[in-house]
Amino acid sequence: MKSKFWKIYLVYLLAILAGLAALHFYVKGIMVDYEKQDPEPYVSEMFRHVNEKDGQIGQYLEEHAFNGPAGELAATKERFYSIVKSLKGDDAAQISFEEDPAHIGSMDPVVNVTANGKPFLRVGLHEAEKVTKLMIMNISKWDVSSVTLLDPDRDASTPLNLDENGLLSYTVSVPEGFTLLLDGQAVSADAPHTDTGLPEFEYVAPFTEVPSGMQYDIKGLAAEVRVSALNNAGDEVAAVQTSPGVYDIPANFAETAEAQAAMAGIADPLYIGELWSQFMTDDVGGSWHGFYTVVRECKLLEGSNLYDLADRWASSVDITFVSNHVITAWNKESVSNFIQYNENLLSCDVYFEKEMRVAGQQRVDVFDNRMYFVNITDPAIAAPGWYLADMLSLAGTH
Repeated sequence: MKSKFWKIYLVYLLAILAGLAALHFYVKGIMVDYEKQDPEPYVSEMFRHVNEKDGQIGQYLEEHAFNGPAGELAATKERFYSIVKSLKGDDAAQISFEEDPAHIGSMDPVVNVTANGKPFLRVGLHEAEKVTKLMIMNISKWDVSSVTLLDPDRDASTPLNLDENGLLSYTVSVPEGFTLLLDGQAVSADAPHTDTGLPEFEYVAPFTEVPSGMQYDIKGLAAEVRVSALNNAGDEVAAVQTSPGVYDIPANFAETAEAQAAMAGIADPLYIGELWSQFMTDDVGGSWHGFYTVVRECKLLEGSNLYDLADRWASSVDITFVSNHVITAWNKESVSNFIQYNENLLSCDVYFEKEMRVAGQQRVDVFDNRMYFVNITDPAIAAPGWYLADMLSLAGTH
């Protein structure tokens, strides 16, 4: 009888202990889940299980970041996985996680990840559901809504241009004849784009065919990429970022010896530049402050913006108030960067420094302009021949 009691007692005792153990591990699991529900530890735990074959982050990037309009961005892919692999080596990357203050407490938090002190990832989460445990603990269940692989050399003060889905959006303007590059990979010529005008040819376009611009709207990228282009000679030209996500490729067409030879038979750009500079300081003789001399010698095209500028200056009262001065020297004269855009459009860059003595003081006027010469073949515009259609200031661009 006694033996039977102890057996029953032992069974109940073991059952109670098992129940307590189960309750312990159940509550412990809930507490662990509760602690891990915060975005930072959630992303941290998820990130440590990323490899080349699984993991929400790796899978998301495989689907969005590594295959864009430039094809597979191998360098970007290699950069991501090299940092992931270093987590398991002796030289493990120091990874830190910080919830974005702008999204704290929202159903769509964002966690910024740095690797070795440099930007690495921006992980967006979405609260898929909220589960209540032990009647008092609300535990959020997260889904990865977006992942953006960041440029480690990015300026942290520059905001990202993100779509509503958390992916990057780029707008890039490229001159006609150039090839857009994303991380060094060429974007297909068939990629959707819209034709736009190039500002530097605004005043030349009415008289001849000019290069147009191509605007690419690239959306849905999960990786920051380096934007550049190949010009007409295959030389790489870096993009200029004008605002977050907006890039312009300068129209840096390559110069050629053929263009220089063609210019030699058309005009003397240095003479034209210096004569124009003298006109601006009222140093050209002849009627109407030398206007007709400038029109003839500078090959100005009637109806062009440059011709109208000369007309307004010659008829302005301001030209009669130009200070008394003496031109003392012409220095650092150069003509360079000869470019032929087509058979009827050439340009070159002209630079010189005009030294003058004004009221006993030395002054230097700097002339730094790109001259655009057009070949007029339509008699309705002007007598056939080559004319100077426009000058574009290059000051501050060197």
